[in-house]
Amino acid sequence: MSRDTQLMIGPNASLTVRQAWLFFGLMAATGLGIAGLMAARGLWPVLPFAGLELGALGAALIVSVRRNAYREVVWFTGDNVRIEFGRLGRGASTVVTLSRHWTRAELESGATRHAPMRLWLRSGGQQVEIGRCLTDEERERLQRRLQELLTPAWRSRPGTRGPSSVQGLPLGER
Repeated sequence: MSRDTQLMIGPNASLTVRQAWLFFGLMAATGLGIAGLMAARGLWPVLPFAGLELGALGAALIVSVRRNAYREVVWFTGDNVRIEFGRLGRGASTVVTLSRHWTRAELESGATRHAPMRLWLRSGGQQVEIGRCLTDEERERLQRRLQELLTPAWRSRPGTRGPSSVQGLPLGER
């Protein structure tokens, strides 16, 4: 009997939508208040730049809040591994199903020394990158957890034989 397991992967989002609006409102009041005082003293060219700054801040907050809603859900059910990609409240936009018995979790170094590692789930000819929103340390921990969940039951029980041994002898001693 196998237990179903679900892993939810998402960014470390500390800013809620409400907090983003509150922050934007405070910055708008402060910035426009200062720009208004300066415009009253005859420095009116400050106003368009204050508007540009608020536009850039608003765009950055929108991008941040949207990225915070990104989720990857990895389901381990019976013989399958199902990966769902999507946003909170919108459901899965992409779903990939792999055979649990043939799937392996692999970490790859980045293209350059400072590039982040990549975590792949590979099964036969299919491969899916997961954990893009995680740090390298979090990807390493996730890879170890995925390997535990992908390991067949006969490997995880000490004292049982599996394909790694024949008549009690390790593979290297046959």
